[in-house]
Amino acid sequence: MSAGVPESGTDLTKDRPDGSSAAASGRAWLAALPGELTSQRRLMTGLLDHCEATPAVTSLLVGCSLGRGVADALSDVDAALGVRADPGEAGAAQVQEVAAGVVAALPALGPVVDVLRHRYGPADRFILRIFGQFADRSQLDLTVIAEAEIRRGSSAAHPDFVWLYGTADQPDIPVQANTGDATKPDPGYAVTGQQVREWAFLGWCALIDMDKYLRRGSLWEAHNRLHQAREQIWALWAAAVGALYPWHGLSQVLDDDPRNLPPGIDATVASLDATGLRRAAAASAGVLTEVSAAAARRCPAELPAAMAAFVIGTLSAP
Repeated sequence: MSAGVPESGTDLTKDRPDGSSAAASGRAWLAALPGELTSQRRLMTGLLDHCEATPAVTSLLVGCSLGRGVADALSDVDAALGVRADPGEAGAAQVQEVAAGVVAALPALGPVVDVLRHRYGPADRFILRIFGQFADRSQLDLTVIAEAEIRRGSSAAHPDFVWLYGTADQPDIPVQANTGDATKPDPGYAVTGQQVREWAFLGWCALIDMDKYLRRGSLWEAHNRLHQAREQIWALWAAAVGALYPWHGLSQVLDDDPRNLPPGIDATVASLDATGLRRAAAASAGVLTEVSAAAARRCPAELPAAMAAFVIGTLSAP
């Protein structure tokens, strides 16, 4: 169900040195959210309060389903918090300090069940992730990162992101909250032919491994490889239909159009028995072939035809 997230053309990044104009615009956007997003509004409002009280914080962005205007009552809050710090390890101490402050502030947003804080991403970037589970089932998935890293590439200006807060030392970045209309990738999010080939190749690798584990009688491992093959199928289909972030696979297919699924995908599901897994493997090979071709039509690619033929032959061998 679409949450009807409000549209905004207001620049949230500048006006007053203390960022108060930006925060006011952010609060106006939050106030216009529908009633079913009460929990999400509470979390984002609390984060906004924290940003205003923390001089080292330079920006607060909300993205994914909330930014695209397709959130519902069960959606988590996917957000990024920018820090006035040098990129990479040079700014690690400042990022860690701000992250610790956010964790300390979480109980003020609601009863907290538990919190995970960990580093992730490429080695040349210092990114901390905070995942907070709240007792009312709401969830916060927050990236804390140097402001310069947020602005790397084209993502900062993409309509998937709603800027709720920004200090006056930011460059102008207009907010464009998506209202649920179909949004297709811009060049910064386009999938390359090489990526399509990689996803297809990984799908075939998962299926050949599945065959190996079935021959060994290791049903759990075979079942796991089936799931991995289906992950590549979802990514390829997302690319084929022009979903916003194809590398996220299933979630992007459903956000784009939950009725437009890969033909035959239901047959790729199996329980933990050898016969069912064999049948699902064969079905997955057929679906993988079709979605790879569809993705390659949209994003011209040299598909791994030799690998595909080998795996199909192996799956059908006694």
